[in-house]
Amino acid sequence: MKRFSFPLDRVMEWRRTEARVEEAKLERMFAERRALDARAAELNGERPEAEKTLIAAAASTGEELAAVSAFQRFSVAEQKRLAAQRVECEGRIAAQVQTVAAKRRDVRLLEKLRERGLEKWRREVNRESEALAEEAYLARWNRESRKATDSRR
Repeated sequence: MKRFSFPLDRVMEWRRTEARVEEAKLERMFAERRALDARAAELNGERPEAEKTLIAAAASTGEELAAVSAFQRFSVAEQKRLAAQRVECEGRIAAQVQTVAAKRRDVRLLEKLRERGLEKWRREVNRESEALAEEAYLARWNRESRKATDSRR
């Protein structure tokens, strides 16, 4: 009996590697989105803090008022920029999810082909084993029949 071998094992391993690479890219994109969300949350927290500090001060100078105003404009512009980056990141994530799904499908296809081949090999091995067992039984039966015939003579 020969060992089972799947001729596409190397291809399947290559496809698995490709799938892992694409999954790692997707994880980096998720990390990028989390970083954008964290930066947006940080900005949302800094703006009210700056306003509270200004209000808490009994007397504010023109420079302080101008700085808070500039920070507010910066904060609004930065929020818009972060929102645009997040939308762009979401688009890349959606495309990458499709890529990962395709790579996983390729791997599953090869795994199913391997399973079918393995099942076919097992059936052949079982058939071969049964044939050998049958031959051994018949050979023993023939020997015993000859012995019985020879002992009667």
